[in-house]
Order: sequence, then structure tokens, then C-alpha cells
Amino acid sequence: MKKLKILLVDDETRVLDEIEEFLLSRKYEVYRSETALGVFDILQHTPIDIIILDIKLPKMSGLEVLEKVKKDWPDIEVIMISGHGDMNTVIEAMRKGATDYFPKPFRLIDINNAIIRTHRFIELNNKLKSAESGLELLSEKLLENIGSQLLGDSKSMKKLKETMVKVAASPNTSVLILGESGTGKELVAKALHYNS
Repeated sequence: MKKLKILLVDDETRVLDEIEEFLLSRKYEVYRSETALGVFDILQHTPIDIIILDIKLPKMSGLEVLEKVKKDWPDIEVIMISGHGDMNTVIEAMRKGATDYFPKPFRLIDINNAIIRTHRFIELNNKLKSAESGLELLSEKLLENIGSQLLGDSKSMKKLKETMVKVAASPNTSVLILGESGTGKELVAKALHYNS
């Protein structure tokens, strides 16, 4: 099992030291930064799993950092911490994509529990993405197989296959298939059904 990579961000060295020591004792791989600029520098070069981010930072707030992280690195999960937060700040942090929020002072065991919960969420999300990717590949292959039973390379046949792909990808769409007997209406219907 790979080590979880955690980035700590706080402008208070004492807080960083305390959390880092605790997380290293739990066998996490820990990185740290006292500035927003440092966060983005680390993220450019290191695949981080979780960021523990203070709301009060010099030059750029933790909420602004959170927003940029979720925009540029959407798979990174962020746990917010703050000694100055009110309920509006908590709500805003959650709206911007934070997975958890802890007011200072907090217990390190609570941070660890949040990391464990977040790690489970990351694992489930990865499994879901993998399953969706497999399903997408299966759908493409199925459409290819059923579509390959539609004979012909004419312009209209290519257009039909392209339309089938678009319609199959459209949610909540009703389709009326018209044509003479023996033209492949049933093949088109099956392809749309199995791929929608």
C-alpha cells in the first residue's frame, strides 16, 4: 500500500512542527509550506493526496488557495483548519470543495481520523473512476460490434453511426427510428439501448 502524501500549510511554524511530527509518527509522507506560493510550487512537482490548509495565510487566504487547488488539481482533497473561522467561513470552505474543517485548537487524533475518512473517500472515488472508465470502454466496444453489423461505408451510413454515438450519450432522450422493413432499425435500437 502506497504512503499517503500530505501537504501541511500554515504560517505558524509551531503548528506545522506539531502536526508534522504527529503525522510522521503515523507513517505518512509529509510536506510543508508556510505560504500559498510554496503550496503551488510543491504541487507542480509532487503528487499530493491531501492538503491540511490554514485559512489565514500571508498574501493569499486559505480559501483562495483552496479554490485554485480544486480548479487546477481537482483530485486533491483539502482539510481546512483555522483559529479565526466563523460559520460563514466554514460554509464557504465546504462550498469550495473542502472535505473537512477544524477550528484551532484541535486534537491531532481528530485530524488523523479526518485523514483516514478522506483516504477512504479517495479510494472509493478512484474505484468509481476505474469502473466508469471500464464501462465506457465496454460501451464503445459494444457499439462497435453492433454498429459493425450495419453494413456499408457510405456517407449516410457513417452519419448514422455518428448520430447513434451522440444519441446514446444523451441522457433522458426518446428516439423514434423509422425505415422500411429490413433496413436495420432493430440493430440501431439495440445499440442505442445498450449504450445509453
